[in-house]
Amino acid sequence: MTYRLNIPTDVFDTYKQLPELARRDLALALIDAQQDPLSYSEPYGQDDGIIRTVAQGHVTAVVLLGHDTATIVRSH
Repeated sequence: MTYRLNIPTDVFDTYKQLPELARRDLALALIDAQQDPLSYSEPYGQDDGIIRTVAQGHVTAVVLLGHDTATIVRSH
């Protein structure tokens, strides 16, 4: 199952201000995570399967996984 990506407007505004390489790396990390979020992420703190970290190249980001709704929400 492919998860939907939900990026709040304020977080997207921050994304647009990142340098080009960081934007590319973040986009790739999030796209990879959409197909299998648990395999393409690491626990953030205690592994609850919901709050996860994705990383690639120049960026590391915290995401929230909504397994019931099949969504990935990019948080601050």
